[in-house]
Amino acid sequence: MEVLRYAAFSDVPNGGNPAGVVLDAGGATEAEMQAVAKEVGFSETVFVVDRNGERLRVRYFSPMAEVPFCGHATIALAVADAEQSGPRLLDLATLAGAVTVTSRADGRTTTASLTSVVPQTADLSLVDQSELLDALGWATTELDPSLPPKVGYAGAWHPII
Repeated sequence: MEVLRYAAFSDVPNGGNPAGVVLDAGGATEAEMQAVAKEVGFSETVFVVDRNGERLRVRYFSPMAEVPFCGHATIALAVADAEQSGPRLLDLATLAGAVTVTSRADGRTTTASLTSVVPQTADLSLVDQSELLDALGWATTELDPSLPPKVGYAGAWHPII
């Protein structure tokens, strides 16, 4: 399995967000993809597990677990795909839902943009808030009461403090 290494949101290799990209993971098991992601060591690696023209089914793995979606790995995937197949619109099937990503090339640079799943917010549970504040070494009194803790979703849930 060929693993490409990209830096999304940057025009230099050592900037931005690094992501692993596997353009052909057809037939790979979950355990194999997990092992590759762990070996790559980036926060996420994206795997194309099925391809039908511009429709791709993808899976994302961190070094520790599968995740439903990853924006910077999606951008890296679109750029890698464009460098091999030319700029185009891709329809991705992810665990978080359908995602559209478009790549462009201007002769020297390839870029990509995506339309994510519908974002959402919800209240952060008091248990999760307490654990998070403990991990950060913060007290509840340090939070701005006009900005209550939440969880945000744009493909994966993340706490917002």
